[in-house]
Amino acid sequence: MLALLVSILFSSCIPQRKIKILQDRQELGDEITAGERKYTLKPGDILYVRVMTTNTEMNELFNIGETRRPYMTTSADVGDAQMYIYGYNINKEGNIQLPVIGVIRVAGHTIEEAYQRIHESAKEYLLDATLSVRLVNFKVTVLGEVNRPGTYTIYDDEFTVIDAIGVAGDMTDYGNRRVHIIRKTDQGRQFIRLDIADREAATSGFYYLQPNDVVYVEPMLAKRFNLAQFPFAVFFSGISTAILLLNFMN
Repeated sequence: MLALLVSILFSSCIPQRKIKILQDRQELGDEITAGERKYTLKPGDILYVRVMTTNTEMNELFNIGETRRPYMTTSADVGDAQMYIYGYNINKEGNIQLPVIGVIRVAGHTIEEAYQRIHESAKEYLLDATLSVRLVNFKVTVLGEVNRPGTYTIYDDEFTVIDAIGVAGDMTDYGNRRVHIIRKTDQGRQFIRLDIADREAATSGFYYLQPNDVVYVEPMLAKRFNLAQFPFAVFFSGISTAILLLNFMN
C-alpha cells in the first residue's frame, strides 16, 4: 500500500526539466547561433504591394483594383481580405507582374530585399513614392495542448515556434516540450519533432517557421492517466480509515 501511494505521488508531479524551455545554459552559455532567421520568398507566395504618392492619378495607375475604394488612403486602411484579393502571386519563375513597373524577380529574397527591388524600379517613374510590401499568406496553425489552438496570420518573417506557442496562449499544464512541426515542401510534407526544452532547438531549420507550418503540441503521459482529476481526498481518507480499523482490531 505504501509503495502504491509513493508511486502515485511521484507520477503526479511533472519534473522541472519537462516544464522549462531552452535550457542547458551551463553547457551552451548565454549565446547560441540560431538557424535560418528571415523567410525567403518562394513561388506561390502572395505579396501585397501598394504604391502611395501625392499624385492621385499616379496612385490610381499603380494601384489598379483599389481605385473604387477611395477611402483607403494608407495600407492600414486595407484589411486582410483586401490584401489577399489585391495581392500579387509569385509565379513559378519567381516573379511578380506589377502595373507600370513590370516584371520583378522576388523569389529567393527576404521581404526587405523585395521591397528594395520594387522601390528601385518604382523610382524610375516616381520621385516621391512610398511603398508598402507585405507577405499576406503567412499563416501558422497551432494545435494540441495549447490554450488557444487555431490558425494565425503572421506579419513577421522572423517568427519562431516559441512565438507560435505564445500567440496560442502558451502550453497547457500537460503540454509536451517535444513539439511536432509539419511543413509542406516541393518534395512533399516534412515531419520533425523539435525539443524546445533544449536550447539547441534554436539551431534547427524548423525553429523559425514558414507559411502554412503546423505546430502540434502533444500531451504528456501524465494526462493519459488523468491524474489531475484523481480523487486524492477520498483516497487518503480511505487509507486513514483503514489504518484506524487495523489499529482498533489489533
